[in-house]
Amino acid sequence: MSNPTEQLVQQIGGTIGAIDHAADALQEARNQAALALEMLAGMPIEPLPEPEPGIVMALYSQNNPEWRDKIYAGGLTFGQAGCLACSADMIASLAGYTDTPPEFAAKLREVGAFSGALLSHPERIPDAYPRLRYDGTINWHNVPADLGILQDELSVGPVIIEVDFNPGGALDQHFVVAEMFSATGGDLVVADPWTGTRIELLRKYGLSNWSLERAVYGLRLLRVAED
Repeated sequence: MSNPTEQLVQQIGGTIGAIDHAADALQEARNQAALALEMLAGMPIEPLPEPEPGIVMALYSQNNPEWRDKIYAGGLTFGQAGCLACSADMIASLAGYTDTPPEFAAKLREVGAFSGALLSHPERIPDAYPRLRYDGTINWHNVPADLGILQDELSVGPVIIEVDFNPGGALDQHFVVAEMFSATGGDLVVADPWTGTRIELLRKYGLSNWSLERAVYGLRLLRVAED
């Protein structure tokens, strides 16, 4: 029996499929009506242009066997600490880039985005990937997360968020990519670079009594640049 997360993913996938099907049906109906009008009234009607396919965010796992043991920076491997690099690469895929995490990290090293193993200079990412921009960091280490700000950021697109890899003790920094609030609004659907899959945030990176305000420690505002 599928778990609630799988059911949610299936529901969202079904909704997207239904929307795509409806769009195709409307396109065909419009073209048929235009053809009938042209035949009856001698009025040529140009067909609507085909809609451009949307870009789907790539899902990368830092534990992919192809690169989990490769060093990304500062002597650390992707499997050890490559979550932020993989999360940033997921955002880069939304701008049309297809570099794998090792290729992505190599280009970031070339522009000096790393300090040791830390991606300390994310503002330099656009030097390697001009279709991206970096709008800064929001830190909620010592205060509850502002879900209004998070909602505003998600209205622009997926956003990198900081969480606790081992909830309940000292902060063990981990990064995931938030895509939307869950159907109930009490959780987030995130792409987790640990596994390369979508999960609900609190199910893995929160305790039973935690809210989203408690579980989200900050944002890294890496964005697709506007034309």
